[in-house]
Amino acid sequence: MQILVVTACGGKKNSESMVAHRLYKSSRITAVYNRRSDCDMAILSAEYGLVGAEEVIAPYERVMDEGRAQELVPSVSKKLQSYDCVIFFKGGARKAYLRCLKDSCQRVGKLLVALGYANMGGINDLPKAIDYVKKGKFDALSNIHHLDIYDFFD
Repeated sequence: MQILVVTACGGKKNSESMVAHRLYKSSRITAVYNRRSDCDMAILSAEYGLVGAEEVIAPYERVMDEGRAQELVPSVSKKLQSYDCVIFFKGGARKAYLRCLKDSCQRVGKLLVALGYANMGGINDLPKAIDYVKKGKFDALSNIHHLDIYDFFD
């Protein structure tokens, strides 16, 4: 199963272009990056849409809102096509990020697992969620608090 681990962008950024997971001055992004297992990771950026963690991007000042989230759905959907499942660590992100991912996953028929709360609540459950999905143990996901499953399979 091809899994993409995603988290939201952060407001504080370094002042020069660099790989996405280092551009943001965010302990959440670093924590997700360090717990992604062998899965691909992307950051849902208000400016760039879905960017790979190792993709070089420039700093920006755009903020995600519902309108921008809807604008990004076509491009995000396109980038999700090669994955079977998206695991989104929301960890206190604005609802617009989850809405964008839900609409994108629905558009391309992908499973979306969303977990986390407040700042980084639930971060230590991320490796467990990844492992359950890899092994097809979807029933076991119900043992993880603050986790929702959105099944948009075709």
